[in-house]
Amino acid sequence: MPRGLWGSRETGSSRCFADVAAAHGIETRPSAEVYDLAIVGAGPAGLAAAVYGASEGLRTVVLEPNAIGGQAGTSSMIRNYLGFPRGISGGGLAHRAWEQAVLFGAQFVFTDEVAGLGLRGDDRVMALSDGSQAAARAVIIAAGVAYGRLSIPALDRPIGAGCGPAPGYGDALAAALGITWPAVLCSGPMRRR
Repeated sequence: MPRGLWGSRETGSSRCFADVAAAHGIETRPSAEVYDLAIVGAGPAGLAAAVYGASEGLRTVVLEPNAIGGQAGTSSMIRNYLGFPRGISGGGLAHRAWEQAVLFGAQFVFTDEVAGLGLRGDDRVMALSDGSQAAARAVIIAAGVAYGRLSIPALDRPIGAGCGPAPGYGDALAAALGITWPAVLCSGPMRRR
């Protein structure tokens, strides 16, 4: 599990990370009000939904437990995304989409995972893993993908230390350059440019 220091306190749980995020001005709790549109996930699909929803005047919130961009956000070059004929980095794409959504008024909340979805009258209620809730008139689930992992404990040790499975369209060699782990483990295709 990733660890960090904040003041005199060592972080290690998602709640501690949320405390650090909140201390830096990052929203970690959804509003108690009912949103017009809630989007679960801030990968490319979630970001696109946020741009379109907010641009139509809907009170839009994006609930994301990690960071914007999803799997695509870790790619060094995406060449098959509409509007970028020469390609764009995953981080660059995510940042542009986030900026556009925010300019239209979308709210981003980096929070605990959405653990359940139910109805309360005409509203959809999302139960978050910390026990809190968010409500909206409509919900788009853009949860993305999770990597399949081999059940070999030694392969999981570097996860969170700056190394992880490489996206099939990413550049595993570039991702491995900044690793401080004694051995670099990469999966997926490796290409030299």
